[in-house]
Amino acid sequence: MANDRIYQLKLTLSDSDPPIWRRLLVSAATSLEELHRIVQIAMGWQNLSSYHYRIGKQRSDTEPGLLQMPLNEIVRDDLTRFCYVYDLRDGWFHTLEVEMVLPADPDGHYPHCVTGELRCPPEGCGGVWGYNGLLETLDDPDDPQHLASWDEVGGDYDPEYFDLGLENMQLHAG
Repeated sequence: MANDRIYQLKLTLSDSDPPIWRRLLVSAATSLEELHRIVQIAMGWQNLSSYHYRIGKQRSDTEPGLLQMPLNEIVRDDLTRFCYVYDLRDGWFHTLEVEMVLPADPDGHYPHCVTGELRCPPEGCGGVWGYNGLLETLDDPDDPQHLASWDEVGGDYDPEYFDLGLENMQLHAG
């Protein structure tokens, strides 16, 4: 039964170097629409833009019924990886990979983030390439955009910072 299983998913922001990723535990009954909410929280996005999934040859933007499908109807032995695209303008492409299928812990709270690396880029910064440029600007006090960029991201922005406890608090809050 789907409610007795969870999927361990690895969510990776494509083309990020070093990789920005999260390892999540989600119920096998989680719909793609609910997974979108989970990904938004896990990556620190604010749900300001459109999104879609690419699963094999299917796309949720052209087949909206796909969003209601639970993961256990999508994931198969021959399909354990699919793509989540957020904000086509900036092009935030993510790979979602099912790493393991596990029995659900009756005392567990799902979704749950097990671990992850690095902070998510700020929305609207121009995708991975824009983010790399932003990091260079933040690191170069001689750049004319240095102070304005710090004002935009906040003076305490740290690209290495990842708060697992805060993330799980947000995931469990629903």
